[in-house]
Amino acid sequence: MKTIFTNGCFDILHRGHVELLRHCKSLGRVVVGLNSDSSVRKLKGKNRPFFPQEDREYMLRSCKYVDDVIVFSEDTPYALIKELQPDLIVKGGDYKPHEVVGNDIADVQIFNYITGFSTTSILENQKRSPSKFEGTGETYVFDIDGTLCSLTDGNYENASPHKARIKKVNRLYDEGHTIILFTARGMGRTANQSKEAIRMFFDMTLQQIDSWGIKHHRLILGKPAGDHYIDDKGINHEDFFRN
Repeated sequence: MKTIFTNGCFDILHRGHVELLRHCKSLGRVVVGLNSDSSVRKLKGKNRPFFPQEDREYMLRSCKYVDDVIVFSEDTPYALIKELQPDLIVKGGDYKPHEVVGNDIADVQIFNYITGFSTTSILENQKRSPSKFEGTGETYVFDIDGTLCSLTDGNYENASPHKARIKKVNRLYDEGHTIILFTARGMGRTANQSKEAIRMFFDMTLQQIDSWGIKHHRLILGKPAGDHYIDDKGINHEDFFRN
């Protein structure tokens, strides 16, 4: 089987990335060269990356189109390509084959991203239209367990939604307020190791709140800040939902 190499920062994993990786997988075994945090800062500026290399590597390894991920700290992946000796280098974007690093080591194929799907365009759209991503009013932060659903003593899959409360949350969302949901699920079981807790519970929780129909802008494992903080241990959530 041919070894297919591609590389990038993969800071905000989006459809364009997935289409690239899917194409690579159709050609052979996919090895992704991932820019380290220091490498990303050199390329993108001091405010990048948004996600540390451990998280970016985890996301890539979770993709069914990726067989291996190797982090490199150099400005380019040339040394890594030279070591791997891949059969083909696939590069996304509007490059010319002769411009791609490693073209003297392996054949190069250019994959054109789907128009509009790039980290840069996503960030620019967010700057122009922040209301697309968050509300324009106040920020309401809701605990999930014990506030928007029943307490289950750790058996989260068996939680039952509080439908009347969810209806009020959705009304606040429709009125233009930002809705943030948070949970501490898994923190006790993992001795407050948030990355492990996210791996265990984030996807399940997201699927659960989507199935309950809770409109929200963000789901966070931990305790964020906001204008209004409603949970079963802070503000009296019963009084809040009674009004």
